[in-house]
This record gives sequence, structure tokens and C-alpha cells, in this order.
Amino acid sequence: MREFWESFLGSRLSAFIIPALHVVTVLVIGLLILRAIDGALKRIAKIVPTDAAHSARIDHRTETLRQFVRSLGKAILGVGIALMIVYELGFAGALTPLLASAGIAGLAIGFGAQTLVKDVISGFFVLLEGQYGVGESVRIGTLEGVVDSMNLRVTVLRGGNGEIHVIPNGSIQTVSVLSRDWRQALVDVEVSTKEELGRVMGVLARVNDTLAKSVSKWIVDKPSIVGIEKMTGTGITIRLAVRTLPDKQAQVMHEWRMRIKENFDREGIQLAESLRVLS
Repeated sequence: MREFWESFLGSRLSAFIIPALHVVTVLVIGLLILRAIDGALKRIAKIVPTDAAHSARIDHRTETLRQFVRSLGKAILGVGIALMIVYELGFAGALTPLLASAGIAGLAIGFGAQTLVKDVISGFFVLLEGQYGVGESVRIGTLEGVVDSMNLRVTVLRGGNGEIHVIPNGSIQTVSVLSRDWRQALVDVEVSTKEELGRVMGVLARVNDTLAKSVSKWIVDKPSIVGIEKMTGTGITIRLAVRTLPDKQAQVMHEWRMRIKENFDREGIQLAESLRVLS
């Protein structure tokens, strides 16, 4: 093949074109491999059978793995192309002393790059252990938000107001995952001490039954009356609880409170009044 190009283009021109073709070929093959891996990872969520409560978790793990593979693949591809260019240009013999010098320099730089190494190792174990993934709601230290993106060095959170928090993986000590499989929705109802508790409990039980039917796709078990949470001179607090899908907690609580208010008004049940302090 080399002889063909040399006879067709000439020795000087072919000396530049042949190495360029090799580099382009490796680049195209590498990009095709990355695209094939990326496409395969996208199909994992469709292949693995799961229920509604775990489908979001599979999506988060898949997206996180895709981002790690993409960043790692680009790094490997870049290093490979750089080495091939050096080889094709005939500088392979000069690599030996260069690599020896780079080893000494790398040792010196390594002492100053301990934080970077710590970040990369921590990021690797986040992926390996599946601690959290892209799209999940987490609390890292005092910061809370949705994981917007991840790589081996940093985790990027998007807060509730749209702000971006970039957190080095090595600095993460404790992570609270707020959207893993299910979340607990709690509603406290404070009724007047003058109300008959048996009648209040009956109304709340009926509300729970109708709620379970209307939001059945958002919950993973039936709403329940936990019991009396607190008693004061002005009211009695009754706690209700239900497990919801990770991203449906707020919607369920909103619908629950609205139904309780409507039924209490219909049955004439009074909520507790705030204690007023006269000065």
C-alpha cells in the first residue's frame, strides 16, 4: 500500500499523506467505538426489566456510566492519537529520553497533585459502588440539588434556584441521596381539642382511600394514619404517612392536604386555632 501511494503521489507528498490517513483512520475508528458503547449503554434501561419505583434508578446509573465512559474514552483516544502522530513523524526514537525525563518530572508533580489523584479515585468508587447518579437528588454537606453531570474529578449539582455547585469528588465526606427508590411523604393535621377523635380518624381514613385511588401511579403503598403526634392546649396533631415515587412527594402532599381541607369543611371539623398572646 505504501508503494502504491509513493508511486501515485511521489515520495515527499506521500510522506505527509500516509501518516495523516493513519491518524484519521484511528480517530474515526475510535469515535465509532465510543458511539457504539454510548448507544449500548442507552439501551440498558430498556433491556433490564424493572418496576416503576426502580426505573428511575436504572436511568440514573446508565447516564452516570455513560458520562464516565465518554470522558475516559476521549482521554484514551487523545493519548493514542498523540503517540501515533509522534510515531508517524519519525520521532519514536526520541521518546525514550523524553519519557525518562517525564518520569522524573511526573514524580515531582505527583506530590503536588495528590488532591487531583484523590478526586479521581473517589470518582471511580462513586461509579463502582453506585453511590449516586446523574439526575438524582442528593445532599452533599450543606449543598442540596440534582446531579447535573459527573466525571472522575468533580460532581456538578444544580440547586433549586438553578445555581450550579461544582464539588471535587475527593472532598465529599457524606452523601444523602434524596431520590432513591422511594420517599416518605408526611402530612400533619392539627385539629381542635373540641373535636371527637373517632370522627376525625374516620374522615381521614376515607380521605386516604380516595387518595390511594387517585394517585395510585405516584405511590408505592397505601396512605396510613400514623397516630397522634402531639397534643397541646389548643389542638391535637395527627400524622399521616405514605411512600411515594422519588419525584412525586410534593405532588402527593399537595393533593392530600387539599382533600383533607375539603372533607373537613364538608364534615364541619375545625382545625386548631393559633394561640394568641395579648400584650
